[in-house]
Amino acid sequence: MKRQIVLLLLLVFLAIALVSCGAQTPEDTGVQTASPDAAADTADEGTAAATTADRWVALAPQVTIMADRLRNLRFEISTFGNAEKSSKNKPYIVGPDKIADGETPVIEQMVYRRNQAAYQLLGINVEYVFWDDLAWAKQAGRIIELVQAKAVDAPDLFVNGMYDLNKTLLTVGAFRDIRSIHGSFFDFDAEGWMKSWMEDMSFTGDRAYVLGGDYFIDLLRTISVLPFNVDLMDRNAANLAPALLGEVAAEDEGISARFFDLVEEGKWTWDLLGKLCEAIWVDSDGNGQDSIGDQLGILADTRISMTAGIYCYSNNERLFETKVIEDPNSKYYNKRWIYYPGSMDALGDIFDAVSSVYLGKGSLATDAPVEGDTPESPGLAYHWIKFGQGETLFAGACVLGALEDNAFQQMHDLYSVVPLPKVSVEQKYNSLIHDTGDAGAINVNAEPLKAKVISAYLQYCTEHSKNIRTEFLQTVTKYKTAVYNQGTDRMLELIYANIVGGRDKMIENVVGGDIKWHEEMKKSGFTYTASDFVSVYEANYPSKQNVLDDIIRKWYTYPKEGE
Repeated sequence: MKRQIVLLLLLVFLAIALVSCGAQTPEDTGVQTASPDAAADTADEGTAAATTADRWVALAPQVTIMADRLRNLRFEISTFGNAEKSSKNKPYIVGPDKIADGETPVIEQMVYRRNQAAYQLLGINVEYVFWDDLAWAKQAGRIIELVQAKAVDAPDLFVNGMYDLNKTLLTVGAFRDIRSIHGSFFDFDAEGWMKSWMEDMSFTGDRAYVLGGDYFIDLLRTISVLPFNVDLMDRNAANLAPALLGEVAAEDEGISARFFDLVEEGKWTWDLLGKLCEAIWVDSDGNGQDSIGDQLGILADTRISMTAGIYCYSNNERLFETKVIEDPNSKYYNKRWIYYPGSMDALGDIFDAVSSVYLGKGSLATDAPVEGDTPESPGLAYHWIKFGQGETLFAGACVLGALEDNAFQQMHDLYSVVPLPKVSVEQKYNSLIHDTGDAGAINVNAEPLKAKVISAYLQYCTEHSKNIRTEFLQTVTKYKTAVYNQGTDRMLELIYANIVGGRDKMIENVVGGDIKWHEEMKKSGFTYTASDFVSVYEANYPSKQNVLDDIIRKWYTYPKEGE
């Protein structure tokens, strides 16, 4: 009884302390009188072994005592309804206005509860503004005007694709470098890939204009994967086993589980994919050559550059060199710089590996339109239907969010996902974030204290999004049987653990011009060889380097917070 009374008194004392802290009446400037590391001090004080929840209870007063005007946030989100984001991003970022069990999807219920907890804990109000079906590229002029004019109605945070962000906005210095704001709540040293992702996506390596994480669920949804039809692989074990395993399959043996083992062992290469494509090919329409009506190993479109981008930049080859300026007379002495290398053997190897698959049997590169879901009008939609009907072994490179499509969700066969193949077994796996998905950038005119509030909100949402991510993955992946229920989980862990930010693709997009390496692969129908590409590279990289130099110089003119 005494113990219970003491415990109760301690809880009461803690509650009074928290209320007292939250009830302070600071100056209109918020908590500027606090030490630069006030947030970190608060988090550390008496909470050395604190849980995430405890840490947020400790940090919350630092936000809630700020002036009201600093705790009213406005986030602009472009719906950006690309194919890989067929359900768009509102359900994953904002959630519904209200929820009802049995009616609201589980993911949206999780988003709603997470956001509500963040609002209540931090004492903030977030208003979301949507620009329907317009990417930043189409709104860049308006956004730049809002930011440069310091418009009072300019959003505090913009959310959209990294491609548009870098091409049109960061290169004019429109966003605040939150990483250098003292006392920011965002943990840039958190375990996982996010810290390295932020550094990797920065031209200079020391600025974080972009916040990302599971909160921006499209960052997860745009991870590149290669879906494959598990049942089709097992049904064709007799044909596929010699190519896959170098041996004849035992009678009635399903080989998909052994395929998972092979991938985890690092033996999943373009060469092996080509062998599987040849082994699975059936000339269904009898025309003697690969066509969209056949049973195929894999199909790729050449109308859009997404597939080529995934193929080019997910091979663990860094296509740019990063060096530190060593000339003491340079104004950029000791600064990081990015270079196109003098030769591009790595990219040539990638082109050769991809070409070897598409020049073989059982694979098809086509410029068929996206639309068209019938044999008479066979677009890419028809190819996805064929995958669902068990007529294609690999659905082709796509992003994880594409698995929300009805063609996948309505199929009777089981499917799973694997990483993109490697050029060589000597390499590690790389999982590309296509265009790095959706990301957030804080308006450069947002006061540092408001930036802290934004970062606190995003940090809380990020740390409480794991269940949302898990639910999403279970929704869109269908390889969940009693026998192999760990197969997809194993592959997703492998994919997720080997994420690269896509910096090389981003640089190519930002530099722009008539020549982009993935565009060249697409235009060639995936049949460029290394020797074909050498002349293209050598003729273009010097002028592209000049553009890149200008961008990096511009980035170094943007002041960091406190400079």
